[in-house]
Amino acid sequence: MNESQNRLSIFKYNAILSILFFLSSTFYMGIKTTNYNFSDYTISSLSKFLDPKNLSIFNSLFFIKSFLDLSFAYYVFKFYNLRLKTIPVITLLIAILSFGLFGFFPNSRFPLIHLIIFLITFVSWISSQYTLAKLTNSENFVHFSKVIILVESIFANLFLFFNYFNAISETIFCLLIFFWLTIFIGRYPK
Repeated sequence: MNESQNRLSIFKYNAILSILFFLSSTFYMGIKTTNYNFSDYTISSLSKFLDPKNLSIFNSLFFIKSFLDLSFAYYVFKFYNLRLKTIPVITLLIAILSFGLFGFFPNSRFPLIHLIIFLITFVSWISSQYTLAKLTNSENFVHFSKVIILVESIFANLFLFFNYFNAISETIFCLLIFFWLTIFIGRYPK
């Protein structure tokens, strides 16, 4: 049992690594791409500026991030002995899998589909944060998670209201998630 837990622990930090990998990779591609501007376009809109080779690389970044997140989810599910049909499992899987779709439905080409994916990803992610926080049995962490969810919701609504979706606003949102994940992973599933 202990050996099995040790093997599983290699997946523990993959959600944090996936955010760092994704943001640094897309930032690098954005800097290297002519006519792309972080304040004018979303991360997924970078796809319209890329040649076919770089577009394949870009789309694979969403898959790689989703794969890393799935391995982290597997770790959490095993650690907490969660079954497939539970709310924490379903919401986290929806958040992870829907995020992977962003690379294929950029806002610049599929605005309605992109918005639907965003809403699904956002609602499932904040639901995941709350349900995972509840698993820790820490009232302090649950309260902290509610505050982070409120901040994420305020930012998302402001970005929607002012039509300020771009790579900068998406990075802010990713950093809020990164902050929450760092605390969750650092303190709870041990």
